Amino acid sequence: MSKLLYLLLALAFVRGVMYAVLIPPWQAPDEPGQFERAKAALSAQDWISTSENGPTWYDDLGQSLFAFAMWDFLDAERPNYEAGKPLNHYIILYNEAYEGQYGSRPTYAVIGWPIWVAPESSIVLQLYLVRLNTVLMSVIVVYLTYRLVQTIFPHNTFLILGVPLLVLFNPQHTHLMATINNGNLAELLATATLYFMVRGIIRGFSWPVILAMLACALVAMWAKATAYFLPLAIATIGLFYLWRYRRRWYWLLPVFAILAGLGYVFAPDRLKILSTWAWQGIIGGRFQLDPVVPIDLFRSFWAFPGWVSLALHPFWYWLWLWICLVAVVGWGVFLVRQRHLIFSDQTRPQLQALTALAVATVVAVSVPLVWSAITNTIVYRQGRSIYPVIVPISLFLVLGWYQFVPAGWRKEGLITMAAALLLFDTLVLFSYAVPFFYSRY
Repeated sequence: MSKLLYLLLALAFVRGVMYAVLIPPWQAPDEPGQFERAKAALSAQDWISTSENGPTWYDDLGQSLFAFAMWDFLDAERPNYEAGKPLNHYIILYNEAYEGQYGSRPTYAVIGWPIWVAPESSIVLQLYLVRLNTVLMSVIVVYLTYRLVQTIFPHNTFLILGVPLLVLFNPQHTHLMATINNGNLAELLATATLYFMVRGIIRGFSWPVILAMLACALVAMWAKATAYFLPLAIATIGLFYLWRYRRRWYWLLPVFAILAGLGYVFAPDRLKILSTWAWQGIIGGRFQLDPVVPIDLFRSFWAFPGWVSLALHPFWYWLWLWICLVAVVGWGVFLVRQRHLIFSDQTRPQLQALTALAVATVVAVSVPLVWSAITNTIVYRQGRSIYPVIVPISLFLVLGWYQFVPAGWRKEGLITMAAALLLFDTLVLFSYAVPFFYSRY
């Protein structure tokens, strides 16, 4: 099995490098602004800079946007380049737009540290160095996926290999993990948090596991708002322990209260601001969810290259929808088959782990939907917003499909699934993305 794991990691790295090289510079959502933060994080002065007093490399970044014709592939008006124009004339600078409340310098430094290898090189070379760093993050996500599934289903080869394969061959996920975005680091840390959660539930919590889980969750939340679902996922574990030791609630409740207080103290300020806005919207707003939000969320979870500017033929999205519905039916089959084991001491940790992952998934997917409903906006409708739970989503999908694979055909079923995913990924890259980005040549 270890050899297959190494093969999965090698495939993840090779595919990530392919996407990082073939996708032109700046052709991923928010990549120019994200790169600016990653590079600025390496200098205290650059980190607090604005377009009016920006570092000299701001000019290089602005020129590079036009050198690679960034706006040729966007549904946006192309500005004219004017020497000496502030960088915020061309892209959004997060330090200005969010008044310092977007991301954190240490997390962006983790993303942008490869720039130290070639600090005097061109902006484009530095871009590719940072892209390589995010590719390595995607490799670690595949590794954690393998370990997480192995922890829950230690003897199920179909799931242990099938779930990482689904993550590995998701073309949109690979595309974004091969470009620059703080969501990549948030996803890595959120996946690590979920892994430590599952490990603790299955094998028992130790202080190193607890500290690792809490640290990863906290840093993930400081990296990006897409990880703000983690406290509720962790709280699910607390409910399990409150029920298990309900006769000792008098000392468990203070412990959880202290943890909640510490979480509030160390939570990002942006979380507190967004929570206040959400509450104000709930008590005083009219709820209306534009159908485009769940539709685009679904489509861009699987494949919508560029700045979500290149849609596939509708056939492929309908196909994925039916495939996902098959998995939903499979969940029902799984629950029916496991009904007599629900209260079994032997399977309780496994079902609790799946419950915690389900809570994480439901909350993470609900956040952009609920936010769109209470604010009446369609801004947050990209699949990358729910990539921090791509591992549990993939696990539940493969678990659903697994219920329909005959026992004697599981090896063949796994090979068929891997081949189908590889073909779909190849189709997206070479029949859609590459022709789109290189149409000028």
